[in-house]
Amino acid sequence: MWCEAVRRRERGELGARRFETAARARRTASLALSNRKEFTTPHNGAVNSLQVDLIERRYLLSGASDGSAAIFDVQNAIEYEAGFIAKHRSILLVDKQHENGHKFAVSMAVWYPVDTGLFVTASFDQYVKVWDTNSTQVVMDFKMPGKVYSAAMSPIATTHMLIATGSADVQVRLCDIASGAFTHTLSGHRG
Repeated sequence: MWCEAVRRRERGELGARRFETAARARRTASLALSNRKEFTTPHNGAVNSLQVDLIERRYLLSGASDGSAAIFDVQNAIEYEAGFIAKHRSILLVDKQHENGHKFAVSMAVWYPVDTGLFVTASFDQYVKVWDTNSTQVVMDFKMPGKVYSAAMSPIATTHMLIATGSADVQVRLCDIASGAFTHTLSGHRG
């Protein structure tokens, strides 16, 4: 079928847009999960958030409904099974047993966009926490007025270190890592 589509395009019988659609459909149909990589989760609940770091594209950060956050090295497997299946286990875990761990679900886990030395977690326990990756200690936390549903950092910002947060009180707050304070409260949402 695909060879026929290529021949029809070469003869001018198939328009560029239809050929592009056919090519896209063929690529999509051929997608498959890798059977050579396996991630062993340390979480005891559903994973709510995933992000690969923007700098090295090597470390996967996850946040889960059991209040834990974990980091995986996607390039280096911990062990190999049957000679070819790479098994990846977390290289860092902060959970409820950690002295500064979240008490409720982690709704969002994001990397600091400049390097992998910091990451941010947001939780239903009403806290946004900034973690030092190397020491697994909280370097700053922000108490929010309700459950925190989302947190984000700009990957292109060069003049600020702001975390945008969305919580149950329907206002967007910008948290400044440099000062430890809220810099802006953005109103406008009703729910």
